Formats: sequence, C-alpha cells, structure tokens
Amino acid sequence: MIERSSDDSHTYRRETERIVNEIAQGLRTLDAGVGWFSGLAPSRRQAVLQEVAGYAMQAHITAADQRGLPARISGTEVPPRCGGW
Repeated sequence: MIERSSDDSHTYRRETERIVNEIAQGLRTLDAGVGWFSGLAPSRRQAVLQEVAGYAMQAHITAADQRGLPARISGTEVPPRCGGW
C-alpha cells in the first residue's frame, strides 16, 4: 500500500475546494464536475463526499435549499436540521 503524505492530502483537499467553488459560482458546469468526480478513485470519491458533506453542514443546508437544483441531484433529500447542527 502506498502511504500518502500530508502534502498530498492537502493538495487533494484544495483541488476539491476549488472545483466545488467553481461549480457553485457557475464557472464550471455540473456535468464537468460529474466528469471530474467520476474519474476519481473510489477512496478519493469517499474523501470528496465527506468534504462536501462538511461544507453542507457548515452552511446549515435545509430541505428548502433544494429548490432549483438540477433534477439529477434534487432527488436526494436533505435531512431536516438536527439540534446539534
């Protein structure tokens, strides 16, 4: 097994942050983001999903925020806020 350095982890995290921000700002299409995500190794996909989930928790996203999302992702329900969020 190849062990990744903390520098590699930081580089991946910054890449994810940049791509997610570009999608949110309309600088990158959702299809382009899906293509990027699809090209990742399964372990990297899991790390990206954990990071994006953290963004959603920080933003205190609610079910009402789903309005206007593309149909391909709006089928996923966002749980109501928990007391600790």
